[in-house]
Amino acid sequence: MTNQTTVANFDIETLTPIFNFILKGVRHEDREEVKSEAVLRILTAIDKRQVKKDVFTFSHTVVQRAVYDYYRKNNRMITKNSTLVNYCDGADEEQGSTVDFFSYATEEVGYGLSDVKTDYLNNHSDFTPQQRKIIDFMLFTEGGIDMKPTEISNFLGLDKSHASRAMSKLKKLCQS
Repeated sequence: MTNQTTVANFDIETLTPIFNFILKGVRHEDREEVKSEAVLRILTAIDKRQVKKDVFTFSHTVVQRAVYDYYRKNNRMITKNSTLVNYCDGADEEQGSTVDFFSYATEEVGYGLSDVKTDYLNNHSDFTPQQRKIIDFMLFTEGGIDMKPTEISNFLGLDKSHASRAMSKLKKLCQS
C-alpha cells in the first residue's frame, strides 16, 4: 500500500531544493511572494488529490509555473508606469546655493491605462471586430486587465491568433 501525500503529512521543507534551484534567478524582493503562491497551489492540488504520482516532480513544475505567472502578471507594460526622483537634501556648494534641490528624475518604461484606453479609442477602427472584442474586454471589463489575451479569446470563443494580433497592434499603437 502506497503512502499518499496529504496536506496534513506534507513537509514544506521538501520544497527547499526546488526553491533554491528555481528561485535563484528571481529578484530577491519577489521570492517570498512567488514561494507563497507556489506553496498555496501545491497544497490546493494535494487537497484536491490532483497529484497523481511523484509530489516532488509535480512541485517542481508548479514552482516554475508560479515564477512565470508572477512575472507575466506583474510586468505587463500596461500596468507599469512610474517616475523615480532622486532627491538631494544638501546644498550645492559649487553653485553657491543653500537651497535643497532635486538631482534628477527618470521615467520607467510603461503605459498608463488611461493613455492606452485613449489611444485605442482614437484608433478603434484600425482593429478587426474580433480584435476589438478582445481589447474591449481587456480594457473595459472588471478583471479583464489581469487576464492573459489568450484567456480572453478563449472566454469569448475566439481564436487565440486574434488575441496575439490585437496585442501586437495595440503595442505598436502605444509606442507611436
